[in-house]
Amino acid sequence: MASQPEFDFSQSTGGDGLDRWHQQRERASHRLARRLGLPLERQVEVWLKDGVRLRGKLRLKESMLFLEALDEHDLELAIDKVTFHFAEMESCLRLDNGPAAK
Repeated sequence: MASQPEFDFSQSTGGDGLDRWHQQRERASHRLARRLGLPLERQVEVWLKDGVRLRGKLRLKESMLFLEALDEHDLELAIDKVTFHFAEMESCLRLDNGPAAK
């Protein structure tokens, strides 16, 4: 069988494949956030290198399908409807102290 690292076909536990993919993507996004020190799904204040300040919930841009093979310079983030690259961030300050929203 040909290798296809984007998907994990090794577990055939039944159920909805889309649900399993969403779970795998959520785990991958948590690993990525820990590795980069990003407070995903939290209220933040982000300063971009061009002087723009954004406030709101930090999240990954929805169109990113495969997080495992992603270079951090290509990582696209969003606050509300504003998207930006990780490399454009100058600083990111978490504003809330509660548990992360799921």
